[in-house]
Amino acid sequence: MPRPLRILLVPFGSEGDVNPLIWLAHGLKDRGHSPVLLLTPHYAHRAAGLEWHPIGTEEDFLKLASDPDLWKPFKGTLRVAAAMTGSLGAFRSAFCKLGKQFDLVVTTSFSFAASCVAEAAGIPRLMLHLQPVCMRSVGDFPVMGDEFRFFLGAPDFVKRLLFQSTDLVLDHALLPPLNRFRKDLGLRPWRGFYREALMSGDGVGLLYPGWFAPPQPDWPPGVRQFGFPISSQPGRELPSDLAAWLDAGEPPVVWTHGSANLHVGEFQGVAVAASAAAKARALLVSKVPPSTPLGPGVFHCSHVAFESLFPKCRAVVHHAGIGTVAKAFHAGIPQLAIPLAHDQFDNAARITRLGAGLRCRKTRRSATNALKHLLEAGRFHESVQRCQALAKADQKLAELCDFSENLARHPRLISSPEKRLA
Repeated sequence: MPRPLRILLVPFGSEGDVNPLIWLAHGLKDRGHSPVLLLTPHYAHRAAGLEWHPIGTEEDFLKLASDPDLWKPFKGTLRVAAAMTGSLGAFRSAFCKLGKQFDLVVTTSFSFAASCVAEAAGIPRLMLHLQPVCMRSVGDFPVMGDEFRFFLGAPDFVKRLLFQSTDLVLDHALLPPLNRFRKDLGLRPWRGFYREALMSGDGVGLLYPGWFAPPQPDWPPGVRQFGFPISSQPGRELPSDLAAWLDAGEPPVVWTHGSANLHVGEFQGVAVAASAAAKARALLVSKVPPSTPLGPGVFHCSHVAFESLFPKCRAVVHHAGIGTVAKAFHAGIPQLAIPLAHDQFDNAARITRLGAGLRCRKTRRSATNALKHLLEAGRFHESVQRCQALAKADQKLAELCDFSENLARHPRLISSPEKRLA
């Protein structure tokens, strides 16, 4: 019988980036393996029942989350990239402090430090991408902002020129600090951010299904696609005060703009006004409490398990973060997306393309009109139900655990993207 594996999982980002690796860690633990998480203390509560070790401090996380530029198009992505390059040394130190040999290191899209340290130590690596924007294609062109909508109907050579231009910017901004880090580890430099850094690993997996983002012929070879990382186990119990409020009236509309977003005052004002105009109860979910008293038709909570909450709700208005999108699909409720930055514009475009919801701007008028349209009886029911059935049928945790085990035990049987693209 094969020996149990010791596997290190290193997410980088908000709760939507952390939860998938916790989901995988529980799956691996159920098979008798020893998963270990390296994560910010801000999300330590999500690692209950698992071994975890800190990277950075609560203050570090809140400082980044408090930056208003984090939630602006383009600026936000550059801010995340700067945080990644600025934390390379801290991740290396935290990794080395563990002082234990691992059979596999699992990372998410921006966990480059852990991936490089594992490569230098000769440990097999699995890179997991959670958002379709990480797998660009001329056939499934990523929408990185409203300015990019022009390119959706452009010829393929124009899209490729845009990719090349983007590569020049990213390579200039990110490769120098990454390659200095790699040189210090005794590794060869990366020649391209997208083709090598973003695809670094002995295996690359995608945690979203083909019906949400179909596989494309111009993806790098050897990429494996799995389903959304949603637990099939019963959800956690809701807080008693929230459960009582839910039972006291009609199913509400949930309003949330991201677990790490601390700048939600304007969004909360829009939520209260638009819900009142649509004659719907409103549930606000945010770390920051509302600045004004709430009426009987509005309730606020700082955090709640969406897997448990969404099935009791009428609809959800959100930022189009991939974790919230997936859980709304699984719960079978329509979605109103108000994207801010990062991958959110692309996720919002996919929601509307599937007929599972709408997208609007963050203004009272736009949100009110869109919410009324979203709540019209039966308008989105058929598409939402179809997406729910697909999401529930696409549970592939077992396949991902199999892939992780095979990669840990037989890494040479799976060619790395660097070798495949050489």
